[in-house]
Amino acid sequence: MNRPPFFAVAVASALLAPAAHAQAVPDFGYPAGFSVRKMDPTVSPRKDFTRYAAGRWHDALEIPGDNVRISGLDLMMKRTDVAVQTLVEEAAQKSATAPKGSPTQQVGALYLAGMDGERLKALGATPLQPQFERIAALRDREGVVREMARMGLLVNDLIMLGAGITPGIRDKTRYIMAVGDGELVLANFEDYLKPESARIREGLVRYVNDLMLLGGATPEEAASTAQLVLALETRVAKVRQPLVEHQDPDKRYVEMPYAQLKAQTPGFAWDAYFEVLGIRPPETVTAIELKAMTERSAAMAELSLDQLKTLLRWEYLRKSLGGLSADFTQPGLALTRLIYGPAFELPPRPKQVFGTIAAKLGHPLGQLYVEKNFSARSRRDVEQMVGMVRAEFRERLARNTWLTPATRKQALNKLDHVKITVGYPDAWIDHRAVAIRPDDYFGNLERLTEFRARRDLGRWGGPIKIDGFSDARTTLPTIVNAGYSPMTNGIEIPAAFLQPPAYDPKGDPAVNFCGVGAVIGHELTHGFDSGGRNYDEIGRARNWWVKADEETFVAQAKKLVAQANAYEVVPGLHANGALGVTENLADVGGIAFGYNALQKYLKAHPKENRVIDGLTQQQRCFISWAQMWSDKSREGYLRQVTATDAHAAGNYRAYAPAQHEPGFYKAFGIRKGDPMWLDPKDRVKLW
Repeated sequence: MNRPPFFAVAVASALLAPAAHAQAVPDFGYPAGFSVRKMDPTVSPRKDFTRYAAGRWHDALEIPGDNVRISGLDLMMKRTDVAVQTLVEEAAQKSATAPKGSPTQQVGALYLAGMDGERLKALGATPLQPQFERIAALRDREGVVREMARMGLLVNDLIMLGAGITPGIRDKTRYIMAVGDGELVLANFEDYLKPESARIREGLVRYVNDLMLLGGATPEEAASTAQLVLALETRVAKVRQPLVEHQDPDKRYVEMPYAQLKAQTPGFAWDAYFEVLGIRPPETVTAIELKAMTERSAAMAELSLDQLKTLLRWEYLRKSLGGLSADFTQPGLALTRLIYGPAFELPPRPKQVFGTIAAKLGHPLGQLYVEKNFSARSRRDVEQMVGMVRAEFRERLARNTWLTPATRKQALNKLDHVKITVGYPDAWIDHRAVAIRPDDYFGNLERLTEFRARRDLGRWGGPIKIDGFSDARTTLPTIVNAGYSPMTNGIEIPAAFLQPPAYDPKGDPAVNFCGVGAVIGHELTHGFDSGGRNYDEIGRARNWWVKADEETFVAQAKKLVAQANAYEVVPGLHANGALGVTENLADVGGIAFGYNALQKYLKAHPKENRVIDGLTQQQRCFISWAQMWSDKSREGYLRQVTATDAHAAGNYRAYAPAQHEPGFYKAFGIRKGDPMWLDPKDRVKLW
């Protein structure tokens, strides 16, 4: 599954989480879920399946100003937004009398603070000043590093360089200390380097300059900061690891003695950094983006103390924007329009605040959402479907002929150990220790951030504890998504995802097996794709494949690379098959498992194997999948995500994975010579 990035720059991350929408959700004249009215019967499914399955729907779609894409999944997000808005506004009305620290009190108070626009505007950059004064008072380089560590707790992010704990990559019985390089402003780091991206770099300079002015810098200080940021981030971008390599843990994670880390990054006072965190320096660390870390350390050693202090001021400003007034969103909007197109608009203020609440109080908000919007029946029905889809995959693995017996045995073991959780976590994160006030938005956000950061650091040296449904980007109960984690060998399907078109409690079997059922299959496949197969049944980074199996797998996966490379996303731009191979393989597995689990279900329940609106269950299956993924996107967005996102364009996903499933050809009479025909030699035969 994927979540569309509504903004191109990291500064807007506070607005990326699901959030409420003040207006009614548009339906464009069509129902939320499966509908034959969305189809274009004038087009043959043998010629253009996406158009046949969802052509009228696609024509009716209009991209809202605050989005870069619109699809059935995006409308699911918007319906979730409305449900969340209702919850948050009710909480605001009750927060003054609700028990202190309860979900209602905390969610309601945070909303009231965030919506007090007049107060935030009057404050301007005032909330930043105490930290700016601390930075100004720094007298040496070690002090800079100490302040980077302290600031990192307030924004829960790396300030240029830093560290954090995570469950071991290869040893799941202990936490490791991961060290890494901070994020760049531009999501697509190639934009720092390509000649044709010069206008984006100019926009980045304006963005930094304008934010610094809002933060109280003089014109001269703002201009010099902008050039300093561009120079440093361009230098780091040149050595950034290619995104394709992130799928290989041996390339992404480099374990080394602590002494070696210090030797390779001498421009960073690591002992002082860990002292501020309250942690004894570890014996070993796991480096992520080691080349970028080394380059940034070298740059820090070359920069003057004043330049380092300037960068600290900038980093704190850009990572604190979510708690400031609406004025501070305008530079980011200008840069986003430059990248995605001039029609882009910021979400309304309520939507921004709701997004921040989801990011900072995800579990309390999730509790309120689940209580009101998620039924026990939906959870039970989807859990039953999980069992059927898993059984389909297991049956296929058991009779697999290309895997060697040793690899097949371990694959079955890994599949049996996948933990799949539906809706919400077994235990909620308790935020009662954090004071949330209705008149201190900026302070609320910093207290919440520091609470989570210190809570995580407090686990260092202790047993592994995993918070379910806690990723503010992908797995909160209020997020429309589903996710597989190779490092836990687990799948989480948030409550908000279980609505049409993915899941319809009133839908026929085909709609649900090829909606959420196929998504379950998609996530299961991730455990055995180019990235997931590098981790074992408990999530350790371990290669459990024999060489012959690896070679067969890679040869089959190359078919998906070639298939995607041939797809023209926009005129002159083809899909990135190498980057997208894991997601495309997951789609192939997902539709195969969903479709074949449907066949077994219909065999066991023959009365439900019925024709509806002139379509068989088999036909409705593939049409349901296509309607879920068909979308309309801005060209600027497509150009960005093709370079940075493993997920293919929705209109490609609507048909391409079905071309590897024999049932697709049978359902629609697709024959050799038809545009939708994919030669058998080019079809993937893995799972």
